Formats: sequence, structure tokens, C-alpha cells
Amino acid sequence: MHTKSLGQQGLQRRALQGSLSHAPGSSARVCPLDKHARNSRRVEARAGPTTTTKSDSGGSDSQAPADGSGAGAMAAKISAVASKISAARELARRLAEEKQAAGIASGRSATDTLTPPAENGNATRAEALARALKKAETTRDSLQRLKAENEALRDLLVELASDKAAARNRINAVEQAAVKAVETRMVAAVTAGADVETVTEHPAAVAGSVTGGSGSGTSLEEAPDVGTTATPFIPEPEEMGPEPEAPQIPVTAGRPVESAQAAAATATPSPPMEPSASPASATHFYEEEASMPEPEEQAPQAPEAMAAALEAQEAQQQQTASYNDVMHAAAAAVAALPAQQAPAQPAVREQPKAAPQAPPEPPKQPAAQQQAPVAPPAPAPPTRAPTPKPAPAGAPVEPQVLPPRAPTPQQARGPESADRIMATPPQLQQLANLVMGTGQRVSSIPPQPVAINGPVRVFYNRVKGPLPPNGSLVLKLGLNRWDGLQDLDMKLADHLPCDQNQEWWEVVVALPAELFRVDFVVYDKRSGAYDNNQSKDFQLQLAGAPSEEELLEARLAAFRAWDEQRVRYLEAENARLWRAVEMAGLEAASLARIAFRQRREAEVRAEAAATVSERRRPEVNALQAADRAQGVFAWTTPPIAGKKAFLAFNKHKSPLEHSNTVRVHVGYDGWWNQVKQVYDMALMPTNEVIHGGLMGPRAAHDHTQQWYGCLVDVPHSAAVLDFVFSDRDQRTWDNNNMKDFHTRIQGALTNEELTDILATALRKESAERDQEGEDRAAKRAQRKAAVKGEALKKRRSAINTFLYTVPYMPAAGQKVEVYYNPDHTPLRGRPNIYMRAGWNRWSLAQGFQAAAPMSPTLSPKLGFWRGELTVPEDAWGMDLMFIDTNNPQQATGFFDNNGGLDYHFPVARQHAAAAPGGALPAQPSKLRQPLRIVHVAVEMAPIAKVGGMGDVVTALGRAVQEEGHAVEVILPKFDCINYNLVENLRQEGSFSWGGTNVRVWRGMVEGLPTTFLEPENGHVWRGCIYGRNDDHVRFGFHCGAALQYLKSYNVKADILHCHDWQSAPIAWGDKGPARTVFTIHNLSYGADLVGRAMAACDVATTVSPTYATEISGSGAIAPHLGKLYGIRNGIDADVWDPANDPHLPMAYGPDNAGEGKWAAKRALRQRLGLSGADVPIVACVTRLVAQKGIHLIKHAAWKTLERGGQYVLLGSAPDPKVQGEFNALAQALKAQYHDRVALVFQYDEPLSHLIYAGSDMFLVPSMFEPCGLTQMIAMQYGAIPIVRKTGGLADTVFDVDHDEDRAAAAGMETNGFVFESTDAPGMDYALNRALNMWYSNRGGWGELVGRAMRMDWSWFSPALDYIELYYKAMRT
Repeated sequence: MHTKSLGQQGLQRRALQGSLSHAPGSSARVCPLDKHARNSRRVEARAGPTTTTKSDSGGSDSQAPADGSGAGAMAAKISAVASKISAARELARRLAEEKQAAGIASGRSATDTLTPPAENGNATRAEALARALKKAETTRDSLQRLKAENEALRDLLVELASDKAAARNRINAVEQAAVKAVETRMVAAVTAGADVETVTEHPAAVAGSVTGGSGSGTSLEEAPDVGTTATPFIPEPEEMGPEPEAPQIPVTAGRPVESAQAAAATATPSPPMEPSASPASATHFYEEEASMPEPEEQAPQAPEAMAAALEAQEAQQQQTASYNDVMHAAAAAVAALPAQQAPAQPAVREQPKAAPQAPPEPPKQPAAQQQAPVAPPAPAPPTRAPTPKPAPAGAPVEPQVLPPRAPTPQQARGPESADRIMATPPQLQQLANLVMGTGQRVSSIPPQPVAINGPVRVFYNRVKGPLPPNGSLVLKLGLNRWDGLQDLDMKLADHLPCDQNQEWWEVVVALPAELFRVDFVVYDKRSGAYDNNQSKDFQLQLAGAPSEEELLEARLAAFRAWDEQRVRYLEAENARLWRAVEMAGLEAASLARIAFRQRREAEVRAEAAATVSERRRPEVNALQAADRAQGVFAWTTPPIAGKKAFLAFNKHKSPLEHSNTVRVHVGYDGWWNQVKQVYDMALMPTNEVIHGGLMGPRAAHDHTQQWYGCLVDVPHSAAVLDFVFSDRDQRTWDNNNMKDFHTRIQGALTNEELTDILATALRKESAERDQEGEDRAAKRAQRKAAVKGEALKKRRSAINTFLYTVPYMPAAGQKVEVYYNPDHTPLRGRPNIYMRAGWNRWSLAQGFQAAAPMSPTLSPKLGFWRGELTVPEDAWGMDLMFIDTNNPQQATGFFDNNGGLDYHFPVARQHAAAAPGGALPAQPSKLRQPLRIVHVAVEMAPIAKVGGMGDVVTALGRAVQEEGHAVEVILPKFDCINYNLVENLRQEGSFSWGGTNVRVWRGMVEGLPTTFLEPENGHVWRGCIYGRNDDHVRFGFHCGAALQYLKSYNVKADILHCHDWQSAPIAWGDKGPARTVFTIHNLSYGADLVGRAMAACDVATTVSPTYATEISGSGAIAPHLGKLYGIRNGIDADVWDPANDPHLPMAYGPDNAGEGKWAAKRALRQRLGLSGADVPIVACVTRLVAQKGIHLIKHAAWKTLERGGQYVLLGSAPDPKVQGEFNALAQALKAQYHDRVALVFQYDEPLSHLIYAGSDMFLVPSMFEPCGLTQMIAMQYGAIPIVRKTGGLADTVFDVDHDEDRAAAAGMETNGFVFESTDAPGMDYALNRALNMWYSNRGGWGELVGRAMRMDWSWFSPALDYIELYYKAMRT
């Protein structure tokens, strides 16, 4: 009896709590009151400083305010109540043990209890009814006792409100209503003929029959009262374990915390867990849910709020649709059928075995079809970010940051076992009849509302709908407002009749966990007819589902957590790469020092050798030299290098015979450098004359000999001594009849020895300057490495917003994970994503791999998708593109190939972790074969420069060459070229072309191999590059000769790069297998030739993105616009570098720009005769042609001077009329502002450098400008540009007041002043703002100068873009 009483008590309390049952597949729950107590403690803990105290029961710590406030006391009370709850649980466990012991002692099987003998059935039923009523009385007593134990807890919760009485009245009313409902359901169950033994022994089954029916497998908790959302409560990790059943709090949708507080006051402790609740299921639930975060804590609500929540709950119950009422009634009717009519589905579930089994693992889905939930059903908060799986073998050790992985495909599920959707044919027919009676044509098992995260059978009556007969029906399912679509084939319901009133079709739908709404329509596959419920669609009512806002918040939180991991991973990898950049910078600096020393040593040796060669020239060696001349001079001691020697001179019979004094003038090596030593000679005594062998003893009194002598210092480096004699006044000379006297020096140094000595002297003389130069070279190399690193980082960052790999640099022979976010690409919104991979620019034998599926990392297809590849052993590069289908025959036109360039990643020869210390990534493979690019042009800086084309040819060629590719330039051998700037120029044969002989010359120009073609027909012997009426003929001949040269000399070019109309014929010439890239520098000239080249070339470029847009409508461009790419030009950072500019008085950079620019400004003013007033200098360096906006250049001069500034112009006009206008302007300006204006009408390279450095503002008011270089050079030198917004000017200058967003979109910062109109007021707006800032905000101006100087205008990044286009051309 005690056992049955306990079962009856469990039935009452389960009916009261209205929670999910513990049928197989359901999940155990923890006590929400205990959880609410902990939440209350957290709320109190946030109120102020706390101290930690132990609870009475020795449980978890509680928090109390340190100041002993009322909130702390309340927290202590709540902790005490939690202890009582633990005691109640312990009592429940003891009662469960007693029940189990009593059941064993009874010796009766469950079958005997459920099936009484038929002959005395009435008596047994009466006796059972009496026992049930007696147990009900005992149950009521137990209920009252347990309720009394919980009274203190209710008081504490109500005390949290300001009006305890009002809250208590409301709580009591709800409690009485709930108890009454329990009693009513018990009586209904007994009077309906349900077996009493079933009621007492298996209250869960009876509770299910009251609401959902045993046939459907749905218990009372699975189908809660109308209007109540049964929401699973999330346990905390410390609560994991085989806890007893706890009451479930009804929750109002969308307000979980308020509902929990309102319902907590009426809850009672639960009895021990029923045997029907599988412990294995409970354990599985804890394992899956243990890591889920708790709901956000909120402060207790006022009684008005609690009452409002309860009223809203009741209103929701009253407003439930009649369709739900019908479904519940049908379920109750089916459950009431006699047992013999439902043999296939017993009313009682088996008892679990002694050793419970873990629930079977659900079948795995394909990666592309998995939808892993990111959050439990609402109102639970979103899950934490998925834990990344361990890195594969060899993964980087530092840093410990890996990109996020997709969550586990199968998360903890609700009741999804097969018996949830099972029903016998009589049950199905009964359900169908009730549904048809209401005029509905759709039903489901389990009845609606159905629990999410599990299966549901959907039935559709075709006869009651508009669909034609004899068709094949499909249910089109839309999840979450049709966010996800599925087509599910339906089948005829075999166990239901088919007649004129009914033809039932069914399908099983798997509902995911992330679900707030289910819509569906039914259509006929054959005819295409739809039944969309009269344009309202059909809906499944859901139980336990989150609201749309909660689900979106959960997804957003999961996405943010995932993205935070991604950002940390990319930041860590970028930090690793930047360390590599820093090390590369240090190595480059060290190599630059070595190179500087080697270069300087070579220069010193060359200078010394040149000096020796000139000093000991053949004329010196041919001099008639002697140690003595009889009776004229003699060296009494031989002249030895580096020593003193005695020279004697006989003035008798010489021009000095009548002079009283003698002086000797000594030089060396043919009077080298006019260096002389002067010695006064003294009359020698006779004995010294004799002793010196100048005359014998007999001639001692010979008056015809008068010897004078002196000691002479013999230079250490001299080979020949040169000397002449004079009197002291240097009026009379003896210079050996204009041939001078010469004597060779004994022990003279060889030429090599002398070279060494001179080189040492030169090194010592230039040591300080050389050290400064070496330091500058090292800084320049380090800065260049940093600029490259920043450019690569910027390019990586732009790609990494939607594409990256793990490892960051794939390794040959290893697996690589590819992460791709289609939301930022043309594949946004596509249901499936596939990636196609190739290797080594699609050239590897493995070739173009089949499309590999990618799977979303977050459900539902949120954020990044993931795919995996294996890198071949011989790969040096990985190539990727993305599509929305894996069937090439079903191309939809949705693909992402990076605008035709594809995505490319370098491949390392070893994994990053193999690098020393794991600190640096692996290096790219060296297997890559370099491209061979040949430029065909008619200009090349600095030897043949007219416009910007020459700068591009040289600087682009050098930048591409630095990336490891082979570059050559083919140029006409104009007779006006400065060949002193060509290194190692030599002729290498000739060939015939166009009826003439063409000589081939080769040399090096700025480090680029350059080939000069010199036809003997006179085309290049004109004294100029342009200006002849036959330029198109001459340049056309050059193009044909260049193609013939490639054939004759077997030059295997991959790419022929031709420039503008001058070399456009290359594009359609006979070029063999080579591909052509055609660059438009200025469409104003040769449009016809440009159009023909656009049609013939493989890829076309122009010199800025904006200019590409501006010329896109041209007739020469529009038909071939798909080939055109705009790439900004760069400047030669080695030439235009204020930190290493020989034309400046002081080297400077961004950090000392103020000092450096002031020195340059002072030097500029001195050179141009400007005053030294502290005013801004506005400068302009340009050709004076209409394109450059000459009317605005004139206006700017007057405007600047009116505002108190100084104006400098450097340039000339090819049009004499325009030049005359500027000559007149110069006179007018000088007359009024003589010391504040300077107009120089010639090109002066050194002066241009000084103007860039010394000016504060730089004016470029072009009417159109394909790219422009002067504005970038100006910023490099710290001169702020004032430009018109056109062409390349718009791509490089961003207004400080208006272009922050535009600059950010381009990955740059504001750096100048911009205007758009072509009139003077428009330019005045920009010029005035610049002058105002200079005058009133010097600090801000200094920051602007530094910002502009730090920008990268080098050719490094544009060169990478050109290399990408070269590879694209090869694939075309």
C-alpha cells in the first residue's frame, strides 16, 4: 500500500508541475527553486562588496554584502532554504528506496497487477477503487506535509516583493486552481475505466493518457496545459548527477525570469524519480547540457509584475485556438480505448533494466546537411562558443589560439524516440475522424503543440484540399519564417481508409532545436498545384520553442563568440607574420649595411684606381728622367721613396748664373695636382762638392762651377720627381728648356700599392659620411621591409574578412582547412557552397580538382563555411574558387573567383611548427618557376623619359623583378638617350627586319636588363623621341622589330607587356605562345590603336581604378570592358625618399618632418630669393598644358598671395602662347609680390626635390588625370596635396573634412584637401581650408604631415596586382 500511495502522490505532483515526463529520450531536471536561490545570490553579490560564508548544510558558498545590509540577510535566508530543499531531496530518495523494497516484497509481477482475472473483474475493480481512494487521502496528507516544508521558501520569495500580501493572495489562488485541476484529472482517469493498478504503479503513463494518450507516446509533461510553454531548465555543472525529479516551473514565453519567480512560490518538492525515467537518459542530458551557460540573472520583480505575468499566462491559456482543443480531445479519446483494441501499443511502459543503457547515438549526417544547434530552446540563453578541436599533428605551438570549429553535429535532444510518433490504426482513425469533424485537413502526432528537437508525423487530407487526385504529394517545409527550405516526399497513410471524404498522406518531419516557427505547404509533384491554406500557409504549433528574438540573440551570441575566436587566431597569425617581417627587416638592414660597405669600397677602390691611372699615365712613364746631368744637377744621395735626398745644382752657365740666390721647386709624377715643395738652396763648400763627386780635387779652384744644394723630402707615393730652379724672387727660372728636370725614385710603389694607399686615405677622409650613409641604407632597407609587410598585411586583412586557412600557410603534403564566408561575396544566400582547388597557378598535374563540399560552422548556415583539402607534395601555391554546385553541367552563374583572378595562397615546404622555436611560419616553397616578362616601350626613366610612361616601365619592372621574376625591356636606341646612365652597354649582333639591318645592343638600366634595337633606316636618329610626323610609322616598325628579335634570339617570353598606342601593335602581332598585357596610360592619344589592342590583348590595365571607370564608356574600351583593370601607379621610393635625398640640406622622415622641412624651406627660399617670413609655401610642379588646369594654376597664385602665403611654380609650356601668358603672369606677380613668388619655367630635377621638401601645400588642379605622380611624391616629402577629384587623384587623396568613410573603405586615412568643380570657387574652397588649418592649427597640421608621409605609395602592392594579372593572362 505504501508503494501505491507513493505512486498516487507522484501522479498528483506531476499533474501540478506540468513538466516534461521522464520517458525514454527525455531529460532529467534539477530543482529550479534551488537554481533560483543561486541566481538570487548572484544578484545580491553584484550589489556591492561581498564576503563569503558557508551555508548551514555545508553546501555551496553564499554571498552576503560586507556591510551586513538587508540584502545580505536575505541571501543568507535563501541559502538556508536551499538547505531545506536538499533535505527534501534526501527524503524523496528514502521514499523511493522504500517503494522499491515494498514492490519486491509484494512478489507480484506487473502483468498480474495490470491484468486481473476476468471472472471476478467487478469485485477486483471495486476493491481497487477503494484502495485508490484511500491512497488519495494518504497522498493529500503527504502533500500537505511537503507543502508545509516549503512554506518558508515561499515566504522568502514573496518577501523580495514590496507588497507581500498581494503576492501571497495571488499565489494561493493559483495553487488552489492547480490542486483542483489535479483532483479533477484523477477522478476523470479513474471513472473512465483506467486500471487502478496502472494509476498507482505507473502515474506517468496515466498522466500521459489524460493528455496525449499512450498510443502517441506523449505524456502529460510532453503536452502541457493549453497556453503553457514547457521549457527545459538548464542545469549548472555543479548540479550534475543522479538528482531526483524536480518540479518544473511554468514559464511565460519571452519572460523566463519573471515567470520562474511567479511560479516558484507555488511549487512543491517532488517525490523521487520514477522508475520509468531512464537514468541513462538523465545522464546523457547532463553530459550534453553541463557546459551550457545559465540564464541571465535578474532582480526579483515587484508583486504587480508577478501578478501581471500570471495574468498574461492565463490570458494565453484562454486564447488557445480550437484546433488545439480538438487535438487534445482526440488524444484523450484514443487513450480511453479498451486495451484489446490497441494490442500493438501497450498502455504501460516497461520498467528499466537494472543496468541502464546509454541512449543510442543518432545517425551521423553528411557534413553538408548537418545543422548543429547553437543554443537550447528558449528561454535558455545561447550556448557558449564551440570548443575548437585539438590542432592536428605538427600544428603551431605558439600562440595557443586556433580558429573555431563547427559545433558537434548532434547536440542534446528532447523526446525524439520512435514511440513519440507511433499510434495504432484505431487511434489514427479516431484522430482522423475528430479532425475531419472540425473541417481541418492537417493533423500531427504528437498533437500540437509539438516539442522541438524531435520528430513529428504530419498528416494531410488531400480530399479536403485543392490538390488534384492521382498525384504525388510533397510537403515543402519552411523553418523559421522560411529561412530554411526542405522538400519532403509524402506517402499514403496505409492504416487509414481512402474514400470520398478522406485520403490521408503523411510524412515524418525532424524538427531541429533552433526553431521558433514551422510553416509548410503541400504541392502536387506532377501538376505543380499548391495548397497553401488560402495563402496563409500551414503552421505547426510548437512547445518549448524559443521566440524569434531569443533565437536570433542566441545565434548572434554564438556567432560573436565564434568570430572572437577567429579574430584571435588571425591576430595571432598576423603577429607571427609580423615577427617574420621584423626579422626580415633586421636581415635586410644587415644586408644593406654589407651592400653599402661593398659598394662604397668598390667606389673608393675605383676612385683610387682612377687616380693612380691618371697620376701614372703613360706620359709620366715616358718622361726623360735621370739622376744627374753633368755640370747641371746631381743627387748626391739617391732619391728613395719616403726619405730625404740631397740635390745639388750648378748655377754656372744657367739662367741663374747672375743670381745671388737659388731656389728649387719640387713636384712629383708629372706635377700631379700641381703640388709643389719649395726649398732654398745654399752654396756648397768645396770639400762637400768634392766629397759629393760633383768635381775632382784638381778643379777645386774652378770658378766655372758654383754648386748649391739642399735636402729634399721624397714623397712616399711618388714615382718620379719633377723639379725646376729659380731665384728667390722667382723672376729667373731654369726649367731645362721648358722640359723640366725629372728623376725616377728608387723603391717607388707599384700601381696596386699606390691604389691601396689612396683608398685608405679616401676611407679615412669619408669615414663619418660613410657611416651616416650606411645607417641610412640600413634604415631604408628596414623601412622597405616594413612597408612590404604592411602592404601584405592589408591585403591579407581584406581577404581574411571572408577567407582564411588553417594552418595559415598551407604545407605541402599536409591537410589544410579552408574557411569561407559567402555573406561577403557573390555567393551570399546560396544554399550550398563548394570549393574548387588547384595548385601552382592551376598548372600542377593534379589539376583542377572536383568541387569539394563545404559545411557551415554555425547553424543555420551562419557565418563561415568549412572545407578540407590535402596539399600535394610538389605544390608551391594553392588556388581556390567557390561555386554553389558540384555539377559543372548545372552551372547557375553563381561563383566567386575574385573577379577572375581567383584566390591564391603560398604553400610552405614544411609545416609552420617545424620552424625553429615555432615562432615563425614556414617559408614559401622555392619550387615556383618565375615568369619571364618583356616590356616593349618607347620610354624608360631615366634615360628616355618624356611622361609618366617612362617611370612606370622602369619602376614596375624593378618591382616585379624583386618578386623573383625575370624582366627585360626592349627600347629603341634613340640617339638622344644619355648612354652614360646605361651600364655595360655592348652590341650583340644584328638581324634583318623590314628591309634593313637592325643592330642589337644590351645593357643595364636601373638594374633592369635592357635591349636596344637600332635599325639602320634612320628611324631612331632624329635627335628626339617624339615630335616627328611619322611617329606612328617609326614606333610601328619598332614593334615589328621587337617581335622579330624575340624569334631571332629565341627569347621565350611568358608575357609581353605593351604600353599605350606606341607599342599597341605588339598585341596583334605574331608573338607565338606569349600572352599580352596592354596598359593604357592616357586615352587622349591614339584611340584607334588602343581599341585594336584592347580587342587583341589578353588582359588590359590602366593606371588607376577611377580612371578605368572614367574611360569605360569610350568606344575603344566599352566592347572589351571585361578585360580592363585599374591599378594605381606607384612612385620609385628609392629615388623619391627624403631620408636619402642628396638634393636636400637635411635627411628627414615622418618623425622629424618639422625640422627637415624647415631646413628645406630655408634652402628653397635662399635659392629662389623669397623672404624668410613664417608663412606657408604653396607649390606646383607640372607641365603647363590645358589638362593640368592652367587657369586654376594662375588663380591659385593670386589667391595664395592674397592670403599671405608664398607661391612657387616649376614647369614649362610646349605651347608658345601659353608660355607667353605665364611670362606675363610672372612679371605681374613679381611687380606686386617681389619676395613672395617665384615662377621657374624650365625643368630642374634637383630644384623639384627641394620644392617638394620645402613646400607646405602642393597644388594639382588637373581637369583629368589618369593617375598622377606628383601628389604622391608630395606626400612622401610631407607636402599636403590640394587636388581636384578625378582619376588617380581621387584614388590617392582623401579630404580631411569629408572623406573619412571613403578613405576607410580604401584602407587608408585622410591626407589632403579635395575639390570637385573645375572653376575657381571650387578650388578656393579647398585652398582656403588648407591655409586656415596651417595658420590656426599647427599641431593638427603636423599630425597631417606625419600621416601623409607614412602612407605607402611604393610600387610593391601595385606590382603584386600586375603579377596576378600576368597569371590571369596565362590562363586566358
